[in-house]
Amino acid sequence: MHKTRTLTALLVTILTVLTLSTVSAPADAVMLVSRSQEVAIGRQVYQQAVAEYGLSNDTRAIERVNKIGARIATASPRKDVTYTYTVLDSNVINAFAAPGGPVMITENLVNMLNDDELAFVLAHETGHIAGQHGRKAINQALIAQGLFSILFGRSSDIVATGINIMYTLYERGYSRDQEYQADSYGVQIMKNATYNPEGAIGALAKLGTERTKGINRYFATHPDVPDRIDRIAAMAGISEARKQALIRQAQAEMGR
Repeated sequence: MHKTRTLTALLVTILTVLTLSTVSAPADAVMLVSRSQEVAIGRQVYQQAVAEYGLSNDTRAIERVNKIGARIATASPRKDVTYTYTVLDSNVINAFAAPGGPVMITENLVNMLNDDELAFVLAHETGHIAGQHGRKAINQALIAQGLFSILFGRSSDIVATGINIMYTLYERGYSRDQEYQADSYGVQIMKNATYNPEGAIGALAKLGTERTKGINRYFATHPDVPDRIDRIAAMAGISEARKQALIRQAQAEMGR
């Protein structure tokens, strides 16, 4: 994302980092972010990502993501947004969901994964949108910072604030609970789309082998890979022996 901001935007981002880490909004808190604003924020986050990284020219990677993404989108429980799946031209290893529908994944990550593994990564990111994690994070920050007055200003103000908050989430990642929830959504969505949930173990095992490499942003913003593997294996009914075999196979494919 572009890092040129006004002083006000920087202060909003700093405050957001603090409030997202320490403040929890009530479950029944009023939703200040409309669906149209959520979509508008996601659209601008997508445009900034494309401006920074560019679009991939890898035809095979694009075709795979379009094909698998279409099945994942159909299987998502949230139906009031339009999901899009885009391959970015980057050697960084990462995937990211913007509010309101856009899912972005880097070319390097796509080419690391087989179809079932790729289905899990796309389904996991789709799960963030289905769970409205970005929208809720923006809403929580607005409430925590006492920005109710923004409701009486322009709709573009809340969108601009939301973009800054999503930049923070891109850098820091979602909370552990949100990552676990996205995993739960991801496993169920990929199963509903008739992909093998064993792909979730393979995908995470491959990402885990890359933890020492600086280009791996996915690991930096999606922590606790061993715990996530254990949870997913339990959810999907994968035995300990089979789980270990899948991990070994994934690590062997990564040359580790």
